[in-house]
Amino acid sequence: MANVLLIGHQPDLYMHLSRLFADGGHSLDVVSSLEDGIRHCRASSCQLVVLEEGMDNALEGIPRLRSTQAAPQVVVVAERYNPERGKAALLSGALNYMPKGKAPRAITTLLERLPSFGGNGAEGPDLRDFGIFGSSAALRAQFETIARSSNADVNVLLQGETGTGKELFARAIHRMSQRRGGPLITVDCASLPEHLVESLLFGYSQGAFTGAAKSRVGLIRQADGGTLFLDEVSELPMSLQKKFLRVLQERRYRPVGGGSEESSDFRLVAATNKDLQEMVREGTFRDDLLYRISTMRVLLPPLRERGLDTIEIAEHLLQSRAESNGGKVWQMSAEFRARLLAHPWPGNVRELVNVIDCTLAVAGDGDMLFAEHLPATIHAGMLPQSSRPWQGRTPARRSTDVTHHGMHDRAGKMAHGVANGAAPSHASHNPSQGPSHGRPHDTADEAAAYATHAGGAHPDALPSFREARREALEAFEHAYLATLYEAVGGDIRQACSLSNLSRARLYELLRKHAIME
Repeated sequence: MANVLLIGHQPDLYMHLSRLFADGGHSLDVVSSLEDGIRHCRASSCQLVVLEEGMDNALEGIPRLRSTQAAPQVVVVAERYNPERGKAALLSGALNYMPKGKAPRAITTLLERLPSFGGNGAEGPDLRDFGIFGSSAALRAQFETIARSSNADVNVLLQGETGTGKELFARAIHRMSQRRGGPLITVDCASLPEHLVESLLFGYSQGAFTGAAKSRVGLIRQADGGTLFLDEVSELPMSLQKKFLRVLQERRYRPVGGGSEESSDFRLVAATNKDLQEMVREGTFRDDLLYRISTMRVLLPPLRERGLDTIEIAEHLLQSRAESNGGKVWQMSAEFRARLLAHPWPGNVRELVNVIDCTLAVAGDGDMLFAEHLPATIHAGMLPQSSRPWQGRTPARRSTDVTHHGMHDRAGKMAHGVANGAAPSHASHNPSQGPSHGRPHDTADEAAAYATHAGGAHPDALPSFREARREALEAFEHAYLATLYEAVGGDIRQACSLSNLSRARLYELLRKHAIME
């Protein structure tokens, strides 16, 4: 039996749920506002919240409901189904999103099939057991999805930006599955030369081509009895997609140059940082293959949408570095934490790991990390990037004479140049007020400066927060990449080394910003 809370003001939905719950022995309470619902979850045991989408700030309330002591699951019920709103609800931590007409029966079925779910039910696997750190509702919702489906031997598609932890989730899926006793074979499709992809995946027979001195077992056969993880599946060549589709359908294939077919019983987990639906529309990815690999989709949220997870991950990194080096555990000052939370993290967790390692390399003596210890790229990301009128006054900031010591000198100078407006003209220049001297900044004064950042702007000129952040990030990307490309004289290998970007990702960004055709 479960305690269910309905947050809404539609009596017909309440009446339907009441009748259906009576037979199952479930209790149903109702409140008319999100704030009342949050208070209810703080004060009582509640396993499931049914939230009407039409409530004020409904989607923004999902993580607040999930973070209460009851930690209930949340199902969002919409008057009319909207795919974009549904995606936003799931990424905010909702268990499901459904139209009102189907909600009563669907919710009743959910309670019957998942009798032990919810904050007070039996404890499931811990994210930390798989090297995944964070407590945000968005992250927990996706992890709970794969935990609940651990006994289902279905194909999984992990979607998320670079550095969001797709490989960690793939390992978690394998370790929680019935195939955990078998191998986990990882294939990075982006790093495989196109002319070798087929032979590496399917294997080849002796003499199949020049240099094939003996037969070789392919990665698909090596995954027999276990899990095959195709990372960056979007890079799988079109010429091979049809052949791989047959492998997924029949679990049979023919090695390159081989005379007889072979079989392999594996579970597929694929990952991508691209929009495969868009690639299907463009004709660069097969729609039948997309349907086959995405029996279950897991959307991994970017770090910028995970709130305090950034601090939790940073604390874990500082602890683990201290343990591995036998040194002290550094503490983070209030301003240091604020800078971490304010940074957009285009490289996500992978970027945060590099920033923490660089920071520790230059911190020197002491036991407290201050904002001036952060790399120059973080300070550059904090500068206003747009010249839109809504920006209003630019807050005065202290500069720092600490550059990115973890990079080469040339990279540090380049990043410092971006931070001070030396790149393209649309990257705003923010004059400094003198160097810091290793003391924590006056966070109250800086907070006040931020609060007046948009002072004097007309309300109608204000964009949405998401739009403003996107434009600022794109402006910084262009400034950084233009400076990088010029600094290395077009040398892509050196640019990858300095920026810590993969070749494929760097090419993608350079083309996106028309820096390289």
